[in-house]
Amino acid sequence: MGKTPIEILAPAGSYASFKAAVNAGADAVYAGGPRFGARAYADNFTEEELIEAIKEAHIYGKKFYLTVNTLLKDQEISELYAYLNPLYKAGLDAVIVQDIGVLEFVREHFPKMDIHASTQMTITGYRGAAFMKQQGISRVVPARELSFSEIRRIKEETGLEVECFVHGALCYCYSGQCLLSSLIGGRSGNRGQCAQPCRLPYTVEGEKKYYLSPKDICTLEYIPDLAEAGIDSFKIEGRMKKPEYVAAVTAMYRKYTDLYMKKGREGYKVDPKDQSALMDLYNRGGFSKGYYRQHNGQNMMSVDRPNHAGVPAVKVKGQKGRQITGILLTDLHAGDVLDISGNYTVGKDQKKGEPFSMLVQKQVHVKPGMVISRVRNEFLISSVHSQYIDNDAKRKIKGHLELREGKPASLTLRCGESVYTVHSAGLVEQAQKQPMDQKRIAVQIEKLGNTPFSFESLDIQMDEMVFLPIKQLNDLRRAAVSGLCETLAGHDFREDSFEKKWEECKSETEAEREEKQGNTPLSFSVLLETKEQLSAVNAFLEETKEGAEIVRVYIESNLFQDNIFAEIDALKEKKVERFLALPHIFREGSEARIRQCLAQAAAADLEGVLIRNWEQYALLCQLEFDKKVISDDNLYVFNRFAKSFLKKNGIFEFTAPAELNERELEKLGIKNAELTVYGYRPVMISAQCIMKTRGKCIKKPSCIRMKDRIGKEFLVQTRCDECYNVVYNSAPLYLGNQKDRIEELDPKRLRIRFGAERKEEVKKVLKQVIGSFGEKPSFDYTQEHFKRGVL
Repeated sequence: MGKTPIEILAPAGSYASFKAAVNAGADAVYAGGPRFGARAYADNFTEEELIEAIKEAHIYGKKFYLTVNTLLKDQEISELYAYLNPLYKAGLDAVIVQDIGVLEFVREHFPKMDIHASTQMTITGYRGAAFMKQQGISRVVPARELSFSEIRRIKEETGLEVECFVHGALCYCYSGQCLLSSLIGGRSGNRGQCAQPCRLPYTVEGEKKYYLSPKDICTLEYIPDLAEAGIDSFKIEGRMKKPEYVAAVTAMYRKYTDLYMKKGREGYKVDPKDQSALMDLYNRGGFSKGYYRQHNGQNMMSVDRPNHAGVPAVKVKGQKGRQITGILLTDLHAGDVLDISGNYTVGKDQKKGEPFSMLVQKQVHVKPGMVISRVRNEFLISSVHSQYIDNDAKRKIKGHLELREGKPASLTLRCGESVYTVHSAGLVEQAQKQPMDQKRIAVQIEKLGNTPFSFESLDIQMDEMVFLPIKQLNDLRRAAVSGLCETLAGHDFREDSFEKKWEECKSETEAEREEKQGNTPLSFSVLLETKEQLSAVNAFLEETKEGAEIVRVYIESNLFQDNIFAEIDALKEKKVERFLALPHIFREGSEARIRQCLAQAAAADLEGVLIRNWEQYALLCQLEFDKKVISDDNLYVFNRFAKSFLKKNGIFEFTAPAELNERELEKLGIKNAELTVYGYRPVMISAQCIMKTRGKCIKKPSCIRMKDRIGKEFLVQTRCDECYNVVYNSAPLYLGNQKDRIEELDPKRLRIRFGAERKEEVKKVLKQVIGSFGEKPSFDYTQEHFKRGVL
């Protein structure tokens, strides 16, 4: 049986959802403000609402976490202090962050506030979590793809608080690694504006389905396992959902977490009716239990429908004209909505098993045996409203009232450890006629109405034959309640003592940014994914004078499964730096393979490593790796504080991010960065597998093409060594026609990134990008965000 209390953490996309979560039993809520949150299209809080919500949460004994889990551009991070400072002073419990620059900033300027590492940070193991603990985080929200054993090890090795998603929508991609919405539509998931292209249909080998649309997760049955894995906080997804959804799901996880805490694993059982109620609220063709016990699979995907599928309601017997007849598979209520080529609202209550008929539009045709689903359960929604939305929660308090003749009356209210005492304005008098009745006094004091409280007990001590006007009793009660609220809310108030430090920091960073260096000649690095590409690069170096401009080559770790040492030595002879490019994802089974790759790289005397996650960096530190390290563009550097974070940790080169435009890159400064100027950009890294989803897994690396609604093709590469898929953009990036502007930006190197290109295509691209840089190419291309940027 679990001993440590487990937090139920509910989403609050609006003030109404915040209230619903508190009323339904949440221990904490997470919400976004008007800026910097990963749900820009939720009904987020204003600054004034945030302050009030923080106070109200603390009055109810709850915690309030603010999402600052987007990437902040350099000019925006200058505004972060003014945004957070009022909330910090109001007692904000924690910020949830993705951006390493935001982490650096908050740690420095708001040291008394907890920092939680967002799932957008893509922490996939205990090493990454331990590294972030060193950087000042108190809680980690690991990648949703992790197993129970991986989560348990994070807890055991780090002692950090661990927060995991237990219910709601899943992203197809590892959170924080998705650029699909950004690059095809300009709405960045890293900026809170994801357009959810994963919920659209795609065609693979002639078959059109929703291949990128996972089912929502429901883990009620896993609560004992979740608790025993060391998870401290059960997080419910749903900041875009309505208050009814938030309340109902929160109440359900409150109920079953309490059941487990009380009765343990042996006494734990989920009522199928409760599972059905959650299905009625929202599901995409059923639930999955997430990644806790499986790495991926068809059963986790909703390939036939990406939105609410409802529950089976009517089995069709036949259709005559516009009339459909059938048998009810569940009770229906007046106001329920059925989904049949549009919505049909039920007019009266009916019982399961009864015959059912309905009139539909002329163009609607159904076949016998077809099942019609209910997509709104009006009875359930009304019940949720009456229980949690129209009925505010009350916190139990104890009261002590004293009425002593010749003295002011005193009322003391106690809530937990908080105590507040207030005295009446006038003195308690001797009764001239009828003395006050203790029951009547109790009635007046217990009139708590719309306050957050209800009395657990009220002790009244009074002299006989005394009198105090009812108005003064009422004033005494109001003052005591108000004072107790201020006491509860004020426990977490903080002093503002860091404004001077912020001003000093601003001036220091501006001074640093004024440092100028002379421009360096353009040179190139090349990233390779196949042995064929490596051979092509060597041939290009041998055959052309342009090859001299290639100064570094990145070799993907999977190439070391082949015999490539002769090719690597050839690069060394041409005085080209050779770097090992580590995998995008580092999971529980990755360490042995990565250690082997590092050993092979050391044997070949490679000059450095390209890292793509914090697990890899932490492993390099453990191994006392003493060669060069450069971070890839998925370890996002959006602002000067992110650059500072890297430097403090000994990483002196980075890759410029894909989502900053040329003006923003200039403001950031990329003299110590590589800028990618050619390549099919990875837009998704997923633990799911398109081949497996289609029932065609061949258990070896392969490529397949996926076409969207407008005919654009995306290459999908299966990485079976680490068991993840990479989805590449439909067109290659090419920035050669921005040569003059790039020279002004003065990056350290320009990167050419190869994916599935064959040998002759590699040579052609190298000749174009290096030999004719500045000219329009012969192939179709995109400039991505170099000119337009993201909002």
